[in-house]
Amino acid sequence: MNPALELTSVPAWAVRPSTPPCDPTATACTAVAVGPDAVDVATTWLDEAVAPGRLHAADDTDEALAVVDAELAEARVGWRLLVAGPLTAVLPLRAHGLAGGLVDAELAVATTSTEELPVACAHCAAVTWAPTHVGGVVACTGCERRLVVHHHVSRRQGTFLGFQVDAERWETGQWEEGA
Repeated sequence: MNPALELTSVPAWAVRPSTPPCDPTATACTAVAVGPDAVDVATTWLDEAVAPGRLHAADDTDEALAVVDAELAEARVGWRLLVAGPLTAVLPLRAHGLAGGLVDAELAVATTSTEELPVACAHCAAVTWAPTHVGGVVACTGCERRLVVHHHVSRRQGTFLGFQVDAERWETGQWEEGA
């Protein structure tokens, strides 16, 4: 049984594509779009914005991270960062923005696709990118354990938590004294 989403650290936009409205109190904003579908979302945001805004279309997450760094260096009070794209791009962008000093109110996230998740292994720390969902099972690319995708998203890492699917199971003789 999974808990209600609002009782977890998983944002609603991480389980189904969604677009929040642009913050009407912003004094300036920058929209960073990863992928062609995200450009449409970012353009709509900027059309709705009261404040002046800039659009940066990035081909991949690394390019978008560089844009976020440049924008953070010039950020002033009232500025908002809007990131749009597939979940695999926006989770690391959100984590990067938060690490750069942004707070939730200064950052809006829109997802165009949520089919693939980054899953951090609690056992070896490898990140596995896989088409799955919360509660799904993936094979870790690091230690090859079968991981269940837990209903937890790390704000710092931009990943879902995965742990061994049968971690709670204890079999007679599995753990011997002194082992």
